[in-house]
Amino acid sequence: MGEIYNFYMQIIKEILSSNPEALELLKILSVINTNIDTNINKKSIETCCKFSNVENSINELLGTGIIKKKKSKEETYEFSFQEIQDVLNSLGDEKSHKKALQYYEKKGKIFRGDLKDEIEILLHRAKLSPSEELVNEFLIVANKIQQFNYDHKRLIDVAQELLILEDEYKAPILIVVGNILSIIGNSEDAERVYLNALDLYNNLAKKYYRIYLPYVAATQKNLGTLYIDLKRFEEAEKIYTDALSSYKELKRRYNNVHSPDFHSEELSSLENSYLDDLKVYNELLKKYYDIYLPEEPSITSEFGNVGIDLDLLEDIQDGSIDSIDSYKKLAKVSYDMYLIDIAKTQSNLGLVYSELRKFEDAERMHLKALKIKRKIAEHYPNQVLPELVLTLLDLGDLYATLNKFEDAEPIFNEALNIAKQLAEENPEVYLYNVALIQNSLGTINSRLQHFEQAKQYYIDALKIFKMYAKEDPKTYSPTVADVQNNLGSIFLNLRNLEKAEYYLNKAFKKDPANSEILYNIACLESLRNNHTKALDLLRIVFEIDKNYIERVLSDDRFDNIKELKEFKELTSK
Repeated sequence: MGEIYNFYMQIIKEILSSNPEALELLKILSVINTNIDTNINKKSIETCCKFSNVENSINELLGTGIIKKKKSKEETYEFSFQEIQDVLNSLGDEKSHKKALQYYEKKGKIFRGDLKDEIEILLHRAKLSPSEELVNEFLIVANKIQQFNYDHKRLIDVAQELLILEDEYKAPILIVVGNILSIIGNSEDAERVYLNALDLYNNLAKKYYRIYLPYVAATQKNLGTLYIDLKRFEEAEKIYTDALSSYKELKRRYNNVHSPDFHSEELSSLENSYLDDLKVYNELLKKYYDIYLPEEPSITSEFGNVGIDLDLLEDIQDGSIDSIDSYKKLAKVSYDMYLIDIAKTQSNLGLVYSELRKFEDAERMHLKALKIKRKIAEHYPNQVLPELVLTLLDLGDLYATLNKFEDAEPIFNEALNIAKQLAEENPEVYLYNVALIQNSLGTINSRLQHFEQAKQYYIDALKIFKMYAKEDPKTYSPTVADVQNNLGSIFLNLRNLEKAEYYLNKAFKKDPANSEILYNIACLESLRNNHTKALDLLRIVFEIDKNYIERVLSDDRFDNIKELKEFKELTSK
C-alpha cells in the first residue's frame, strides 16, 4: 500500500508542480464525497476556495485527467480514478475539512440541502472536533432515514470519528452502526457491534438503572431480530427472553412506588420515596436529555425512548420539576412505555416459538401481548393501534396454521375493524393492510365453508388490490391474480361455473404459470365433464408439485373423473 501511495503522490506532484494552487485545490476536493450525484459542484468550489483563479485550477485538473466531468451533470466533477482520491484523502488536514464545510454551506443554498449532504457535514465536523453535541445530531440524522441506500453507509465513517467519546455516547452510536450493517447484509459485523453496545449499556445500567435498562432491552431486541433473519431461532428465543426479563424488571420497579395508580392521600408514606427518587432522576435527565429523550411530545411512535411531553421536557431543562404530580405524570408515561415494550417483545418471542414449532408457547406469548396492547390502546390509540393489529394478525395466522379457523375468525375480524379505522385517517399507509386482512378472512371463511361470507371478503379485497395494480401493475398484478383465483375457487364450491370461469380466466391471464390457478381450472373442467382438459391440466400441476396428488384424491370436485383409467394412472405415479 505504501508503494502505491508514494507512486501516486509522486505523479500528482510532478503533474501539478507548476501550479501549487491546483494541488491545494485537489487536496480540498479529495475530502468531498463524489458518490453523491451533485458532487463536486463548481459554484460551491468557487465559494470555498479563495484562490487567485479557481477556474484556471479546475481547468488544469481537468486537463491532466485527474478529475473529469460527471455524465449528464452540468458543472459537476468527479475523480477519474478512485485510487487518486483515496491517496489524497489521507492527506486531508484541518484546513481541508474547514473548506469542505464552506463548500457544503454554499451547496445547501444551491440545492436546498439534502440528507446525504447533512451526513457529509457531520463527518467533517466530527473530524475537526468530535463532541457530545455531534452525537445528538448524528442520532437525529440517523432517525431521519426513511429508506436506506448506499450513500447513507457514510454514517459509519461519522460513527468512527465519534466513538472516541465516553461509553454513554458510544453505545447509541453503535446501535445505529449495527442497524446499518444489518440492512446491508453484513450480519457478522452487525452482531459484533450489537453485542458491544449491549455490554456498554449493561455496565451503564448498573449505575443509572432507569436511564439505561430500557436500552439494554432495546439492544437485545435488535439482536433478536438479527437472529431471526439469520434463522438462528434458538439464539433469538434466548435474547428475547432476556429482553423480556429486563422490561419486566422495569415494570416491577415502576409498579411498586411509581405506579400510575398511586394516590398520595392513600399512600402518603410513599411520598418521600417519590421525591427522593425525583431528585436523582431529575439530575440525570438534565445531564443526558439531549441524547436520550426525544423532541416529540408524549410517547414516541416507536416507543424506543423514554417519552415525555414538551412541558415536562422544559421542566427538566430548567430544573423546575418539584412536585409529585409532575413526576407521577412522567412515571405514568414511562410505565406505559415499558408495558408496550414488554408486549412487543412477547410478540417477537411468539413468532420465534412458531418457527421452533412450540405452538402452545407461541399462542401464550401472543395472548399476553394482546392483553397489554388492548389496554394501552385505550390511552394511546394513535401509537398503539397499529401495533395491536400486528399482534392480532400474528395470532390469527398461528390459529390458521393450526387449522383452528373458528379461533382465527374473530381475531382477524378485530384486526379488520381497527385497520379500517386507521385507513380512514391514513389510507396511504393502512388501506393495503385492510385488503390483506379481508383476503385472509376470505380464506378463513372458505375453510369454514362459509362461502357467501368468503365471497364478499374476497370481492372487497379485490377492489383495493386493483387500485394498487392500476398504479403499479408489475408489483400488484400477481396479488390481484391470487384473489381472483380465490374467488374462482369459491364459485366452484357454490357450483356457479360461469362465475368461476370468469375469475379463473382473469387470474390465468395475469399469472399463467401459477399451479394453484391451474389446479382450480382443472376442477372447473372436471365439473363440466371435460375429462381430457382436466387431466391435461393435472399433469402440468403434478409436474410442478407432486403434493397436489394427495389433494386431488380427497377433492370431491374431481369425482367426475376419479374412476377413469387415465386418472388412476396419473395419480398412482
